[in-house]
Amino acid sequence: MTDTMVANLSLTLEHILTAPTPHDLWQIQKELLALGGEAAGQARQVTRAFYSCLRNLHSKTASRSASRWGAALGTAAVSSVGLQEMLAEQEDPLRRLLASGVTAMLEVGAAVKNAQAWEVEAALMYDDMAWYLYGELWDLSRALRPELPSPERQTLIDLLLKPVLDPEVADTAKAALLIRLFQVALAARVWPILKGTAPQAQDSDRAA
Repeated sequence: MTDTMVANLSLTLEHILTAPTPHDLWQIQKELLALGGEAAGQARQVTRAFYSCLRNLHSKTASRSASRWGAALGTAAVSSVGLQEMLAEQEDPLRRLLASGVTAMLEVGAAVKNAQAWEVEAALMYDDMAWYLYGELWDLSRALRPELPSPERQTLIDLLLKPVLDPEVADTAKAALLIRLFQVALAARVWPILKGTAPQAQDSDRAA
């Protein structure tokens, strides 16, 4: 993995952590494919789901005002925790990113919506995204907090995803929370690659 590849991956990830777009997710997919290896493959799975989430959210909100979509992205932005700051942390930088996310989750979880038919239709998408994220957050939790008992791990993940599945939570809040969780998941998958602790791909992997 060359310095240029690392720099490009870092820059793309930082864009995704501050203002995620489908274009940036396409770009990071290309960079992860070029890197190859198991860690890059895991990150690509998150990238694919994140891309689908953004496309679906954009489609569902196309009939709404642009400001509503912008508000969802703005709430989910983690510009206060830039990638360069993460890389500078001496200890696990993802703890800081997760801590930042928890604050936003508590805020969006308090938002209550007025019932709207189009949000009922969107609920199916939220269920699908929550299903995927539950498994991803479980795997990440086991890696970051291996000492955590399974019942406590389940309780914490249930708490994180509860607003997404709650019919009384505003649609914009659900969108912001989904984006934030995908940002955290993708950062957690890419971090070992940037840090140089992920197993390197063999030449045969790259050729594949």
